[in-house]
Amino acid sequence: MKRKLALAGAAVLLTLPVYLALANFRPLQDLFLYHDAWKAFTPLFWLGNTIGIQDDGAIVETTMFVVSFFIALTIAALLARGIAAITRQRNHA
Repeated sequence: MKRKLALAGAAVLLTLPVYLALANFRPLQDLFLYHDAWKAFTPLFWLGNTIGIQDDGAIVETTMFVVSFFIALTIAALLARGIAAITRQRNHA
C-alpha cells in the first residue's frame, strides 16, 4: 500500500513538469496550429457541451493534465522499478 501511495505522490509531483514539457513541445504545438488535431477532441467537446462546459480550451487543458499524470505515473513506476533492481543487485553482490 505504501508503494502505491508513493508512486501516486511522485506522479502528482511530476505532473506539472510533464504538462509544461508537453505544452512547450514544438511538434505538438504545430500539430494544433497547422493541422486538424482539434478534430480528435470533437467527441470531448460534444460531451463537455452536454454537461455544461462551454470552453473548449478547458477541455483540452484537462485532457493534457490527465495525459500528463499518466505519463508521470509511468515515469515514476519505471524509476521505482530501476531503483528496486539496483538495490537488489547491491544486496546480492
